[in-house]
Amino acid sequence: MPNATLVAGIAADGFSLPSVVLWPSANLPKELTTLLTPSLDIWPNTNGWMDKTAFKKYALTVLLPAIIDRRKRILKETHRCLLLLDSHSSRADPTIWRQFKDAEIDVFTFVPHTTHILQPLDRGAFAVLKTKLSNNYSSPSSTSSSSKRTAVADVLPQALHTAFTPSVIKKAFVNSGVLSNGSGSVLMKLPQSSQYFIPSHSQYFDLFGKEITK
Repeated sequence: MPNATLVAGIAADGFSLPSVVLWPSANLPKELTTLLTPSLDIWPNTNGWMDKTAFKKYALTVLLPAIIDRRKRILKETHRCLLLLDSHSSRADPTIWRQFKDAEIDVFTFVPHTTHILQPLDRGAFAVLKTKLSNNYSSPSSTSSSSKRTAVADVLPQALHTAFTPSVIKKAFVNSGVLSNGSGSVLMKLPQSSQYFIPSHSQYFDLFGKEITK
């Protein structure tokens, strides 16, 4: 089957934000329409990978509204929010982050190649998701693409439900070290010195496009 990407968001209180599947086709296959719910949408795109266009759409039409709505629901509209992201190149769009800044949302990106240690999604929810999919998926007797899509659609909802339960999400934040009572075990796994090459640049800019003097 072609590559597809699951875009998901979780909060430290155990809440899961609406998810999106980036599906590599011009149109949504009919076998996948059964997956469409308020908590899961499917966006056809050219290759199934996250790119700047897809991320901007997700950030501004799903992620930002969901964060604002969540703060209202828990009666913390005046509180700042911390958003944790990996450092994929699709995030490099200052027009997105100006809107998050205006909404009192601080953004932090992980050092490359550390998300398997530091990102809550990788430290819990996605592991459970992959396990459930692997255990419950049955290869169809037919080798057609439509049969394979149907087989995936049959098992994905329950796998997502299990992976994004509050208990799994909260444990993932502890395992990642984002919550204070879980930081010790994570810090023990970090390298003693940086192993990542940082290229030099003649100019530096922050997330909002402002030049930084070095």
